[in-house]
Parts: sequence; structure tokens; C-alpha cells
Amino acid sequence: MSLEVTPEDFYKNVTAKQERVFCFHAIMTTSSGVWLSDNTLLFSLPLLLYQIVIIFIFTRITHFVLRRFSIPIVISQIIGGIILGPSCLGRLKSFERLLFAPRSWEQLNTISIFSFMLFLFLIGLKTELSMIPKAGKKAFAVAICSSFLPSGIVLLAGILLKSHIPLRFKETFIIVNLASSWSMTSYTVVSCVLADLNLLTSKLGRLAMSATLITEFTNLFISAVIGSYLVGSYSGSVLLGVTTMAAFLGFMAFLVFVARPLTILAIKKTTPEGGMLDEACFVGVILLAIGCGFLSELIGYHATMGPFMLGLMLPGGAPLGVTMVDKLERLVVGVFLPVFLATAGLRMDLWTLGDRVGEWMLLFYYLMLGVLAKFLGGMLPCFYCRMPIRECLAVGLMMISKGIYEIDASCRWQDARIVDRQLFTVLVLAIVAVGGGSAPLIKRIYRPEDRFVAYKRRAIQFLRSNSELRILTCIHGQDHVNAMLTLLDSFHPTIINPVCLYALHLKPLAGRAATLLTPYNRRRSSDTERIFNAFLRVEQLYSGCSILPYVCISPYTGMHEDICSLALDKKVFLIIVPFHKQLAIDGSVSTPIPAIQSVNSSVLRFAPCSVAVLVNHGLATESSAFRSGGIPHAAVYFFGGPDDREALACGLRMSENSSVRLTVVRFRRPNAAVEGTDERMDERMLEDVRIRKADGSRVVYVEKVVRDGEGTVGVIREISGRFSLLLVGRGDGKETEMTSGLSTWSEFAELGTIGDLLSSTDFGGRVSTLVQQQRRVAGSGAPETVRMGRMFKDGVDEDDD
Repeated sequence: MSLEVTPEDFYKNVTAKQERVFCFHAIMTTSSGVWLSDNTLLFSLPLLLYQIVIIFIFTRITHFVLRRFSIPIVISQIIGGIILGPSCLGRLKSFERLLFAPRSWEQLNTISIFSFMLFLFLIGLKTELSMIPKAGKKAFAVAICSSFLPSGIVLLAGILLKSHIPLRFKETFIIVNLASSWSMTSYTVVSCVLADLNLLTSKLGRLAMSATLITEFTNLFISAVIGSYLVGSYSGSVLLGVTTMAAFLGFMAFLVFVARPLTILAIKKTTPEGGMLDEACFVGVILLAIGCGFLSELIGYHATMGPFMLGLMLPGGAPLGVTMVDKLERLVVGVFLPVFLATAGLRMDLWTLGDRVGEWMLLFYYLMLGVLAKFLGGMLPCFYCRMPIRECLAVGLMMISKGIYEIDASCRWQDARIVDRQLFTVLVLAIVAVGGGSAPLIKRIYRPEDRFVAYKRRAIQFLRSNSELRILTCIHGQDHVNAMLTLLDSFHPTIINPVCLYALHLKPLAGRAATLLTPYNRRRSSDTERIFNAFLRVEQLYSGCSILPYVCISPYTGMHEDICSLALDKKVFLIIVPFHKQLAIDGSVSTPIPAIQSVNSSVLRFAPCSVAVLVNHGLATESSAFRSGGIPHAAVYFFGGPDDREALACGLRMSENSSVRLTVVRFRRPNAAVEGTDERMDERMLEDVRIRKADGSRVVYVEKVVRDGEGTVGVIREISGRFSLLLVGRGDGKETEMTSGLSTWSEFAELGTIGDLLSSTDFGGRVSTLVQQQRRVAGSGAPETVRMGRMFKDGVDEDDD
């Protein structure tokens, strides 16, 4: 047969009953180059390389446009393939014959399946199987309802409309395959969609991932049982069916009792603590994954099943998961996986939909019926649990997410001749429509930050005297520990004034797909153990101090949700986060981490309570600093406003520690009149300080009259060196006469104008600063005035509101 075979002829013969054979040159791998008059694109290797480059460019351009509409990258890559395929550019015969001729399909399919196999291995490796036993009743209910309801409805519709189903649908059992495949929600699809939408750390994101993981495991074992039964039935041999099931169970036993222990043993012997896998171990794990793909093909399953199950059995995170993701994910996901997704677009042809409209419309109706039933199945358990309507809708949309799993199933159906090219086109269009439509709707409907909106005051200013102060302190590394312990000592926990400290170790998500927020246990990594050992030793020094350590493993983009969730659940009054830059005692500045800055900004925006950003300029340089009174002299710079009042309240709480001296510096304009509610509240709080607190020795109140920003800078420069800690309010971004001109040079918005000035090394500051923000209350206004009056009378406890 000639090389000039069109894709129409190719697919027509692939799906026909009477097979025909296409003959191509057997040895045309590498070219001698254009200098010897070779057409390079007629040789398989350069053609494959060129196809990979073209697919990569088109899919990236497509996603660059579609990501603005929150379309997942998987859907963008499929659409990129559609553009390259016979539906668009492939209509140009010269382009089609040059780049995507049928002779190149075998190598494209091989590369795409191999990349998909490694991708599923990585997904399995990043998955925490502990999510299944930890999943609550709600996750199990969502998994069951969203799987069995659509499957049952599609099968029931197939039975009721049996007389209207075309003959070719009955011969290929397409309705049964549809009920089985489209009723399942793939963990791979949902985890990728939630990662694109930054919802991995959200409450509903964890619920959806737990439900889909349960569905994945259930579907695997049900498919194994049904497959073994069908093999025995069609072959007429019960023994063969039993042997098939035994082979599957034997393969699973090999993964659990051989592959996993040997891999863990090899990692322990060859990998130093905190290090990455060495080359031999890395290559060995890759070969093991490929071997599992071969074994799964050998026992009658798809090559992707083995690597995925191996990944599930192996421990994720450091060092195995981190090494695999670091060395393998960019190549597989960034370069080769788009080939797999784009081939779905290359296989389909929109122009075939002009024929047999009734048949493909019937398939489309069944697809949409299954999607609608699955959507309702995901929502019903949430309605039963009385979740808000927006959250119910979001869970339903998460459960109908479509993507790479459905593409793989559709390609297998086409290869097995269950569907022809026309029906395959309908399947891909349905995947693009549902997968591309559900993700933007989820982003629009579900806003996890809404639950952090404060309707009560959670701030030190409104905390009743002698009530327990609940603080959440965030630690990214061991460098942040001593400063946090020094602050804890300054609050001087006693039985009369107890402090409950929630110490949260924040670690970036690496080598795993599921996030983690859990109380600390000693099975965690050694760096976490060293951090919390320091806190737990301090707990023994104070009778009124209780420390509850937590570990959070999350991507930086969603880390603020875990912080705010813990603060909300534990009714915390103050969150302390470290500044993303530190100044050592020798004056050197640590390397700034922009990701931590982004986390801090998000916490300031969404926190349900007050937030303080600690700028550490050598607050504690020794592990014993907290024992010897790390903050002998603190000062509050008061300009006015709710944030400054919160900073003053925090300073007054510290002043209850007899070893801490406090100076309140009130900045005011000459002849300033008291106008407005905010100013009156400032005056009442300062008056309380002057009359009841200030004693002229340990608590001192002074006023500084300044006319403009230059005068303010002069006063701060003159007096700041006397103190070991400065407390200032962040401010609401409004410039006053006392800070005029200072915002022009402001570098870090999360610190406010004065906080940014104090943190600047150019300013010459060497004093640590605590920049505070009081959480704004939804619909606040007059109620705060009432609370202020109550506070000065006898104090207010937040829980009494």
C-alpha cells in the first residue's frame, strides 16, 4: 500500500470488521540530513521530535489563553490537539501528511502511553492511603452515591429504551461500558483539577479527594471480580476465571509484601537523613514501576494499573516522593503527557458529526444523563448533612470532573472497536464540555475563605482580664523557634493569666498530592521533632502554659487556609507569623522567601482573628534567651486606629510580666481635635493607660508632637534604639499627616507604613518589630463602641459575645 494513507482511511480500517494491512518502510529511523537530499520528516525519530515540539507549543499557547477562564490544563491540552487534528489544521492535507501521517501513529501512541504510565505512578506515589481509614461517613456516602446512582440510572435507561438503541450499541455493549466508566470519579482527575484551582487544602477539596480515592479502590476490586467472572464465562472454564483472580491477588501481594518492603529497605540503607535518593535507588524504582506495568499487561490488565498501584503502596513525601517529583515530574507532565492528551484531539474529527446524527445524539444524551445523575449523587449526602447549598453544589461539580482518565478510557474503546471515530468524537466533546465547564463553576461557587469572615471580635483588645489567651504561632523552620519562645515568655503564662499556644510547623507540599493538617506525633521528620521538643520543654517551665503542636503539609498557595482553619476551629485570638526576611545579630540579612511573604499576605487578608507579623532583628539569638527575659524593654508606637489599639492591648498584656518594661509612645499632631468614633475610642484607651497602668517606672506613657512624616521619622530614629521590641499597628493603608510621604518608599505592604519603615535595614533599625492587625468584623461599626465601653468597665471575653 502506498504511504499516502489519509487518517480517514486509517481509522475506517482500524474500526472495521474486515482488517486491512498498511505497509510502510521498515527501516526509516534516522535521517542523513538535508545536505544529502533527505526529507527529514519521513524518518521516524526526527518526525517524533518535531511532533512533540509542535504539540508542546500549541498546548501551551492554548492553555495561556484558556487559563484566564479557569480551564484546567488537561482540557487545554485536549483542545490543542483538536486544533492540530483533522477538525482544524488537519483539514490542510499538506499539513496532515507532513506532521501527523498514519505512519507516525504507532510511535506517538507508544510515547503517550508510556508517559501516562509514569504519570499515574507519580500520582499514586503522592497519594496518602491513610486518607481512606481517616475518611468520615460523609466521604463514604459521597463515594457510594456518586458511583452507584449514575451507574444504576444509565443501566435502567438502557433497559427502558432497549428498543430504541441502535444495533451497533448492543453489539459493543457501549451502554454497559458507559455506566461502568463514567460513573466513577477518578482520583487522578480530581486531584489535578483541585491543584489547578488551589483547592487542595480546602475542606471540600479534602472531602472530594477522600471520596474519589474510596471510589478508585472499590472500582479496581469490583472490576477484577467482574473481569475474572467474564473470562471464566466466555472461556467456559471456571478454573481459568479463578486463575485470573488469583493472578490479580498475587500481583497485589507482590506489591505489598515484596516491592514495598524492599524499596523501603533500599532507601534506608542508601539515603542519608534529609537527603535525596541516590542515582542507583532512583533508577531502581523507575525500573520497578516499568516492570509492574509489564506484569499488569501480562495478567490481563492495562499497563497503567501496575505503576499506579505500586505508587499507592510506596511511601510518599521525603525522600522517595520528593526525589521522584523533582527529577521526573517536569519531564513527564510538562513534555510527554501533553502528547497523550493531544492525541485524543488528533484522533477525533468534528466533520464526522454530520452523519448518523440520531445515533451520536443518543450517546450524548446517555452521557449527559450519567453526568446529571452523578452530580445529584454527589450532592445528596451533603444535603442530608445540612451543608450550605453552595458547598453542596461545589461537591457535586467536583465529583463530575472529567479529564485524563476518561480520555484514556475513550482511547481504549476506540482501539477495541467499541466506538468508531464519530462516537469517539462525541466522547471527547463531552469530556471537554463537562471538564472545561465544571472547573470554572467550582471556582465561582466555592470560596473557602468565606467561612473565615469574622462576625465576632477575636482580638486581645477584647479579651477579658484573667482569661486564657489562645495564640497560634506559625513556624517554617528552626530559625523561627527562639523568637517565638521569647514572645511566649513575654506573655508570662500563669495560672491567673493562662496562655494556650498552638505551635504549627508549616512544610511545603512535596512528593504527595494530599495535604495534611494533624496534631504532631513523634513519627514525623526529625526537623519537626527538634522544633516541638523546644516548645514542649518550655511548657514545663510555666504552670499556666499549655502547648499543642500541629503539623501542616500544604502547597504555599493554599497554606493560609490551613492556618485560618486551625485558628477558627480553636477560637484563637492572635496568629503570629514570621516575616519572610530575618536580620541576624551580625547585620546579615537571610535570603528572603517570596512564598512565605505570599502566605503572610493571605493570612492577613482572611484570618478570623488578629494577626501579628514578627520581624526578627535578633530578638532571641540563644536557645536560653527565653529563660533570661528576652524582652526587657518593649515600646508601643501609637498613631491611632484599631490596629494600633490591638498593638497597645498586646503591649499591656506583656506588661503584666514583671520582667518586661513597657513604654507607650503616643504620636499626635499639634492642637489635634478629637473627632469621630475612632479618635474617641483611641482617647478612652489611652486615658485608661495613663490613669490605671502607667506608673512612671515599669509602664511609661509619653507623647510626641509631630507635624509630618519627616518629624515622625526623626522621633523614631532617635528613640528606637532604647528598646528590644517595638509593637506597631499595620494600619488600614490610609496616609495621615503624621505619615505623609512615607508610603512612597514602602516596600512591604503587609507591614504597613510604620512597620515597613522599622523593618528596613536602610533605616538603620536593629530592633525586632511586631506589626499587628486587628481583624475587621463583618458589618462592624457601632457595636465596637458598645464593646469598648464594656471593656473598660470589666473587660470582655470573646466567647461571651
